[in-house]
Amino acid sequence: MALRRQFGVGIVGGGPAGLAVLLAAHRDGRLAEMLQHGVLIVEQDACIGRGQIGNYAINSDSTGYTFIDPLRAGDENELHQVLETPVARRLAAAGPAAVPLCDAGEFLELVGRALHTIIDRYPRSAVLTGCTAQSARQLPGGEWQLSLRDAAGAALLIDVGRLILATGAAQPRARLEKEFLAGMPVAKRWGDRLLQSGEAITPCGLDQVSARLREIANPRVAILGGSTSAMSVAYTLLNRLPDVRFGEGGITLFHRRPLRVYYTTPQEALADGYTEFGPDDLCPLTNRVFRLGGMRLDSRELLMQVRGIGGRPPEPRMRLHQLQQEDPGAVKSIDSAHLVIAALGYRPNALPILDAAGTQIPLLAHAGPTEPLVDNLCRVVDSDSNPIAGLFGIGLAAGFVPCGKLGGEPSFIGQANGLWLWQTAIGSMIVDAVLPLSAELAARPAQKPLNQHVPTTPNGARVAIAAETGASLFPSH
Repeated sequence: MALRRQFGVGIVGGGPAGLAVLLAAHRDGRLAEMLQHGVLIVEQDACIGRGQIGNYAINSDSTGYTFIDPLRAGDENELHQVLETPVARRLAAAGPAAVPLCDAGEFLELVGRALHTIIDRYPRSAVLTGCTAQSARQLPGGEWQLSLRDAAGAALLIDVGRLILATGAAQPRARLEKEFLAGMPVAKRWGDRLLQSGEAITPCGLDQVSARLREIANPRVAILGGSTSAMSVAYTLLNRLPDVRFGEGGITLFHRRPLRVYYTTPQEALADGYTEFGPDDLCPLTNRVFRLGGMRLDSRELLMQVRGIGGRPPEPRMRLHQLQQEDPGAVKSIDSAHLVIAALGYRPNALPILDAAGTQIPLLAHAGPTEPLVDNLCRVVDSDSNPIAGLFGIGLAAGFVPCGKLGGEPSFIGQANGLWLWQTAIGSMIVDAVLPLSAELAARPAQKPLNQHVPTTPNGARVAIAAETGASLFPSH
């Protein structure tokens, strides 16, 4: 059997962000080129596509069109067939509105299945499901060696030319232990009533919230954070808990920075009487108001209701409180809440990254609770903010901030998370960066085979396990 040592590109994580890179290539007419040069997707789940997105009982902050539009491009029949499924029709019918994340997860699983079928047509490319990435080591030539463990527990070493981390994000408890709000340590002060937003918005989490609050005559909930995620939690509690009777001011959202409203034009904002923006709050490419920092869809509607913007009907059950550095009023209010939900952001799940000698490279993302994983070219950066050659990141909490030709308001502070950006500008940027090396690797002669046992991975691909030689191999089939 002819074995070769190298894939052009490795993608660790086959969820929405990992697939977004392939969908961007598809949209740009470069998917076939990319797969011909060799792409490896490593996913710990049994299938690619869905990730964790379908586990949440909330609506998306992406429109129905965002999910559907990438599949309309190109001539890949498998992707076009997904558009004919019932869930795709529901997303298409939603159009510019939000969609339930359970539908989004079902749809993306179908997209993953279609892409898996397409990838299987290319001998140089493969999908490894049921595999967990343990670490990535930079080889002396600048390429990367992935250390994997398959579903049976066997160790695999596979080389890739360039590596994309799409490993998702989490809300580590350790980070929460270091968070202060209104001068108080969050976990220490309110830990007995504290849930993180990622827990609260799962079906199980909502059941738990309902069980805590439904017997209370006037339950009070404090939500800590000012992101779209925080507002989504509030919207969900108000609209998805029929057994809980919130009274006036039953939910208070405590936020540090002003909450902004997204508008497609300044004229639209002014027509609603919304004047809280200036020249630096307009995207220079689209002229949209708070294109990156503004609330959208369900979160936008709730914010406008609470603030009485644009003639929206009021929502007396919710209040907003902008925090001061020392804020005894806020502390007293949170102290009196029956439940405290922390929506203070996510941190990236980055792999251990090793240099050629096997020493771990400290990443900037590990240096502080808000530090990014990537720079403005989606390159993973070390603790000194230097990009690590051939290593890219994409997805929730990666910390990417659009600028220059990608647009976005100059006043924006934070990070841009969104499926549309991943599937378009961000994904295309990564494809443009990785394809040149992929082409170079594809032109190299095939490696000579070694006489080793070749087991079968869960998706049927055959991978040679590295033995004492330390070789990392993959067959061309």
